Amino acid sequence: MKVHKRLGLIIFLTVLFLLAVAFGVLYLNWQRNYKDRVYPGIKIGNTKLEKLNFSEAEETIKGQSKKIEEDGFKIENGEKIINISTDIFSFDSDLSAPTLSFDYLATAQAAYGDEADRNFYKYLLDIFKPAASRKIKMIYALDENKIKDLLNTDLSDLNIPPANAYFIFDNNAQIKIVPEKLGKEINYDQTISDIKNNLDNLNDSLIVIKTRTKYPDLSQTDLESLNSDIKKIVGTENLVLKFKGDTNNASSSAASTEDLSWTIKPDKLITWLSISRIGDKPSLSLDKEKIKQYLVLNAVKKISRDIVLPRFDVVDNKVSSWQNGVKGRELDVDQNAQIINDAFLQNKREIFLIAKETGDFDSTLTNNLNIKEIIGTGVSDFSGSPVNRVKNIKVGAAAAQGLLIKPGEEFSLVKTLGDVSAETGYFPELVIKGNKTLPEYGGGLCQIGTTIFRAALASGLPITYRQNHSYRVAYYEPAGTDAAVYIPNPDVRFLNDTGNYILIQTRFVKSKIYFDFWGTSDGRIASTTTPVIYNITKPDPPKYIETNTLAAGTEKCTEHAHNGADAYFDYTVTYPTSATSTPIVKERRFKSHYVPWQEVCLIGARTATTSSSTISIIDLNTSSTTKKQ
Repeated sequence: MKVHKRLGLIIFLTVLFLLAVAFGVLYLNWQRNYKDRVYPGIKIGNTKLEKLNFSEAEETIKGQSKKIEEDGFKIENGEKIINISTDIFSFDSDLSAPTLSFDYLATAQAAYGDEADRNFYKYLLDIFKPAASRKIKMIYALDENKIKDLLNTDLSDLNIPPANAYFIFDNNAQIKIVPEKLGKEINYDQTISDIKNNLDNLNDSLIVIKTRTKYPDLSQTDLESLNSDIKKIVGTENLVLKFKGDTNNASSSAASTEDLSWTIKPDKLITWLSISRIGDKPSLSLDKEKIKQYLVLNAVKKISRDIVLPRFDVVDNKVSSWQNGVKGRELDVDQNAQIINDAFLQNKREIFLIAKETGDFDSTLTNNLNIKEIIGTGVSDFSGSPVNRVKNIKVGAAAAQGLLIKPGEEFSLVKTLGDVSAETGYFPELVIKGNKTLPEYGGGLCQIGTTIFRAALASGLPITYRQNHSYRVAYYEPAGTDAAVYIPNPDVRFLNDTGNYILIQTRFVKSKIYFDFWGTSDGRIASTTTPVIYNITKPDPPKYIETNTLAAGTEKCTEHAHNGADAYFDYTVTYPTSATSTPIVKERRFKSHYVPWQEVCLIGARTATTSSSTISIIDLNTSSTTKKQ
């Protein structure tokens, strides 16, 4: 009995000893290898991070991330492999934008862990966790809409809409059915999911584009049962659309409209037919989308009339060039498409279109607006802007010149600018989207957005919408005081809460643009602090992109490189004393985050390529052929 007890005691002590040795070994291992380093088994995808200190982990993560940023997303489309860039580049800063931004610091912190949890006990818990639970994901920001845009640009041939069967008149004026066609489209959800899975694991493996079939709604069989009905409905009689003009509310800038009419012949009318199903039986009506398309192309411009806001200029501190406002007129295509459809089904062949008046201002407003003084001024400098950018700035400034903002109205810069295209006087700039170089309009308009934002701040007005640029732009320094604008979004919006009209005046002094807000001061005092700029991050070395849009060896660079940073400033408005004799003070902090942005240059390819839109990115860190020419 004593022998058994003694043996049990020996075993117990031996186990304790072995446990103590094991814990001692583990403790020594933690002290030597992991106390200030990433714990065992921690990795992102196949990238191992264990035993790395914080700085080493961050650099490792950064290195792997940079490879993806440099190479882009490798996309396989059949036998063709292309690279989709992670950025959109332009020769105007307003049009450039990152689609992907890795957060190396936050990811390294996730791998390393919080200091409060870094102890031997936590180390023991971690090493006994399943391997799968010790994997972490890369932290990043991905603009999925821009990725879809890039996919559409580079793989436009993969999106083929289906075509329904439809009726036409043949050359013998007989009704004929054109058969349906199948379509296809990129499976965006799956492709984005594959891209995000690669990014989660710092994986640059090939992404195979998947497409899905798009089926038409109507087949030839569906239409065959309607042949006799078609002949009765379409007939041989024309459809006539009419609009009764007016001579009211007209001025030199908004002329009167004469009576208008449009004739739709049977061979056109048959293309407007639409087939819907009531149960399993097909039923005929008109296709409202085709009617709307016809109205947009043929009637909207002739009937609609833009609002002309009351305007005047201030010369030598006096009001001049007064122009009364003119209410607009708008053809509601949805409403009129319904009117045409209903009337047609009632066998009516003469249909009157209707339009509604727009604009709620007083069109007989006189210049007795009690506008006395400048209540705030914004300024920015566009020195060094290319010719087209300067032209666009002046076109954009003209859109706001002389505008009146009524009391209580929210100003929208996007609404004020309206259509931004060649038709409205704007000039294009080259944009690199994915693997194509394309012209795009709107470069320079952020100069308008930034200047008008600063004028609103100086006037003490409530800012209702403002977005900073993705990266720092020299035109808008100091950082943190910029405002981006792009049609249709982002916008610059503010509220006129002064109780009086505000008049916008624009002036240019050499390479500076000023927006003066004229009105009546209510005694409010506005102030902004000097922006605080921190977390400054250096950009990567320049990137060179081969293209055959330039002569061989010719180089054309985009905007200069920019440091990444965070910035903020405080905006304070002190309103005059109210009935309580207590001044009201409103404060707001405007924060901005800017990603680092490397210089990008196009360089003419030295060998011919198969497509005029093909470009390839050259990595300066790995290629000996990347020296500037």
